Amino acid sequence: MTRKRGRTRRLGFFSKAVLLANIFAAAALLFSYLAPIINPQTFWPIAFFGIAYLPLLVINSLFMVYWAVRRIRFAGISLLAILLGWNTLQKHYGFNAKVPEGVVAAPDTAHIRVLTYNVHFFRAFEQADTKLTIREQAMQLMDNVSPDVICIQEYYTRQKGKYNMTAEFEREIRMPYHYVSPTAENDYEAYGMAIFSRYPIVGSGVLPEHEYGVNRIIYTDIDKDGRVFRVYNVHLRSFGFQKEDYDFINNPSKTIEKDAASTKRIGARLKHAFRARSAQAVALREHSQACSLPYLIAGDFNDTPLSYAVNEVSSGMRNAFREKGRGWGVTYNGDFPNFQIDYILASEAFEVHHYKIVKAKLSDHYPVWADLQLD
Repeated sequence: MTRKRGRTRRLGFFSKAVLLANIFAAAALLFSYLAPIINPQTFWPIAFFGIAYLPLLVINSLFMVYWAVRRIRFAGISLLAILLGWNTLQKHYGFNAKVPEGVVAAPDTAHIRVLTYNVHFFRAFEQADTKLTIREQAMQLMDNVSPDVICIQEYYTRQKGKYNMTAEFEREIRMPYHYVSPTAENDYEAYGMAIFSRYPIVGSGVLPEHEYGVNRIIYTDIDKDGRVFRVYNVHLRSFGFQKEDYDFINNPSKTIEKDAASTKRIGARLKHAFRARSAQAVALREHSQACSLPYLIAGDFNDTPLSYAVNEVSSGMRNAFREKGRGWGVTYNGDFPNFQIDYILASEAFEVHHYKIVKAKLSDHYPVWADLQLD
């Protein structure tokens, strides 16, 4: 009788509440797996579940720990939800070997080393004025990586003089070829996007559709020893959060009226950004598939691996992080989202050999590089 009562012991009120919350958390995690396949143009809220994947993963892991102590059979709820998304977990966490130091210091000349970097206009995140030390450190970092191609988002340069970054790239990093697409410029300065190359650029352009200021897509055709390949530099639509939005995320006002207004404002920004990125992703995929050359796509997608935009663009391509990345693929170090949002993708004509995220906090993004070989 004692054993029977032990087996049928009912849950208390608190454990029942935890079980209900666990069911909702597991359901939310399952919903997040739908984010890459449902276009936000059709149903935008699903994209929010994709962004929330990592917090949901942590929450479900904590529920598993709780039930392992309290009632082991209920741990299976979150365990099953996590295992059903094992492929999703591999998009966020790399199980590959570390890049050897010798490879980092001395790239193989047979490879094409591509670096993508959102430099935040060569100034520290949320810093009011540009500092020369930030520029110097960023240039030194890129020189140490010794890339063959650099894709820069939020590029800034003076038109002449000491801060002419185009001249700096040629002189300091030995990048004689470039294509700069300014979002805005005058006789004094310019900012926008840029691609620098050690090899001749024989063609270039901008995708004309779905431009949002600095958020745009450019490309160059590069000739390496008689083999021409295309490089797309991508900067998809950002959330457009302002200081007041970050202030609310980090420290809610604790008043119903202000919180409701802030939540509504942030929701509207999320909705617009999700839809804009999906349109840009579709346009990029159509443009790249029409390209007869082998091609690379690198840049700041402003979205996580569990998103429609990333899934749309990367479908059928080699994801450098997925193939050679190690550990959590965090490429953004700002306030939100603190996840992987920078990517290097390659068409099937390329083989990925190495991949590395450089954890240098000179911008709100980390620089990312990969070694690829054209078959």
